[in-house]
Amino acid sequence: MGKGDNGGFSQDQLDMYKECFLLMDINKDGTIDKNDLRAAFDNVGKLMDESELDDMLGEVGGSCSFDNMVKMFQDKMAGGSNDPDELIVQAFKAYEEEGKIEAEMFRHALMKWGDKFSQAEIDDIFGEFEVDDDGFIESKAVIGLFVSGGGEKKEEEEEVKANEGGDAPAAEPEATPEGGKKKKKKKKAAK
Repeated sequence: MGKGDNGGFSQDQLDMYKECFLLMDINKDGTIDKNDLRAAFDNVGKLMDESELDDMLGEVGGSCSFDNMVKMFQDKMAGGSNDPDELIVQAFKAYEEEGKIEAEMFRHALMKWGDKFSQAEIDDIFGEFEVDDDGFIESKAVIGLFVSGGGEKKEEEEEVKANEGGDAPAAEPEATPEGGKKKKKKKKAAK
């Protein structure tokens, strides 16, 4: 990630980061401070407490200018992934509350940031989701629309753990193959 190659980011990514930075720099002083950050989150309907704002700004390691913000992204991605799908999953997870994303905040983001969606496109997208009585959408559904597999990494890890835990009991049925197989079939049939 030398200086000549934009730190590993494409020009499109840098342009997107710049656009986001300018949207978040509410007072337009070239630096995102706590008030800018609070206002940016307020604009999308997400209330942040002081400690959350302090934690976010603390990650930059100094004043949050555009260059420092990009450097922070570079540092976070060094040794990690610059996979666009993983970045999308992480972006949605940042707005997730108990496995759900607030529908109005999501609608606002789609209409105001990045490649802005039209009302018809928004209606098509929201036709894919079920919004609950509290105004939230299952984040798996949202992520699944943008990323193949829906960012199901966590569930896959749980399956692997379950299978690893299932290996020990599987050793017993090998000693008595017929009995073990019959028990497994009965369990499946009972489910």
